[in-house]
Amino acid sequence: MTRTAVRKEDVGLILAAAGMGVRFGGETPKQFLSFRGKPLYRRALEGFLGIAASAVVVVPEAWRDRVERELKADLNVNLRVVAGGETRQESVWRGLRALEGSVRWVLVHDAARPLVTESLILRVLEKTMRTGACVPVLPIRDTVKELDDEGRVAETLPREGLALTQTPQGFSSELLIRAFAAAEWARFLGTDEAQLVERLGERVHVVEGDPANLKVTGVRDLALLEALRQTSEAG
Repeated sequence: MTRTAVRKEDVGLILAAAGMGVRFGGETPKQFLSFRGKPLYRRALEGFLGIAASAVVVVPEAWRDRVERELKADLNVNLRVVAGGETRQESVWRGLRALEGSVRWVLVHDAARPLVTESLILRVLEKTMRTGACVPVLPIRDTVKELDDEGRVAETLPREGLALTQTPQGFSSELLIRAFAAAEWARFLGTDEAQLVERLGERVHVVEGDPANLKVTGVRDLALLEALRQTSEAG
């Protein structure tokens, strides 16, 4: 799929950057840490600027003014910065309601995945435009164990039919709004946007993910990001 096949004005982005990084530690949430001279969230955002005409960056309330100043100073894009909620689901829901009403296709991406590539974004978007809902996935190569309440192995699960999900996740705006509204009404809290769509009985399709599309969850991941970037450039 090429850029010419996409009407940029039809595409909106929600960048989920409202987490406080409890698992990461430190005073600065992980999405605002610097990676090669720019915050992680900024690196993630820049991957979408040639594809999405509208973008909403959802951040913690305490960071809203700072991020708005940083982004609007030099980004020529229809951009809004909004404060997130107590959960990722509430934060993305706020971002969705802040998007332009004319957007037909919505991409939701983790701010802590700064190495997202244009090829992955377009792969997700193309499948989304044909099916209405799409997520990138990676096969599980390790043996998967289910644990009991005491931390012991309860069962070994078959890897066939299982996959790891990444972002960006893509949806028709109508479907995603309907999914969030239904979850809010039912007080259902999902683990990602696709699960909310699944609750409606709708099919969520998949495309091949990217192993380099790493989500930063710990300090060691920053070094791994650098290694992945160098490998990508060398290849």
